[in-house]
Amino acid sequence: MQKLRATYSRIKELLGDNTEPLESVELVEAYRRFFKPETVRVVLLAESHVYTDDSERQIPTLPIPGLSGYPDQYARFVYCLGYGEKSLTQSVKHPKRDGTPQFWKIFYSCCNSISSPDDFRPILGKTAPEERLRNKIEVLKQMKREGIWLIDASIVALYKEGQKVPRMLDALKESWQSYTRDVVLSAKPDHVICIGKGVASVVEPDLKKHFASKYTVLAQPNAFLSSAEHFANYQTYSRICGIQTSRK
Repeated sequence: MQKLRATYSRIKELLGDNTEPLESVELVEAYRRFFKPETVRVVLLAESHVYTDDSERQIPTLPIPGLSGYPDQYARFVYCLGYGEKSLTQSVKHPKRDGTPQFWKIFYSCCNSISSPDDFRPILGKTAPEERLRNKIEVLKQMKREGIWLIDASIVALYKEGQKVPRMLDALKESWQSYTRDVVLSAKPDHVICIGKGVASVVEPDLKKHFASKYTVLAQPNAFLSSAEHFANYQTYSRICGIQTSRK
């Protein structure tokens, strides 16, 4: 954690009061490390998680059978199952609006062949909470088994209360150059999927250098694209991850 904290200190000089608490950054890192595969085959390289303040971090999550050692605090991060699942916190302090269904579609696509938007139903809101949570847990376990790992280029949240934080690009560059680039390189993935053109503007020179043709840039799942274009991107996740994991 020493390198993470050193990078955090440099980012705080850039973002000032807009910097997410260190404890939240470390909690997100704990979630990320929990789901790191033994052998990483595909890295999903996203931008950042969402700002988690001190009070939100105090919301406890219920124990999950089969996930021994899983963090038990709420974070606005897709690896935290309580993010978007009120049944897992059962807390009156649970945020009224939370969760990232678009990233769950990405995760689901990485583990399944996608032929129709209805294929995502098991992990979306129309499925009963208990069943949906079981399905999400299985998706995360499958990703770990298959060597698929989500990494954010920024260790700190770049979005606070629905808005981009000032100097977010500077923070993204600092995080990538001081910390996350080494995390990606040391994982030695077969393929990197960079999620978002903004992320690519920072990381692509290094991806070209170290991964040559073994990386792909896709739009953010909330980008202004047609439904057909988004669906085509989900199918690309499925194709890339399927090619890689078929080697096992």
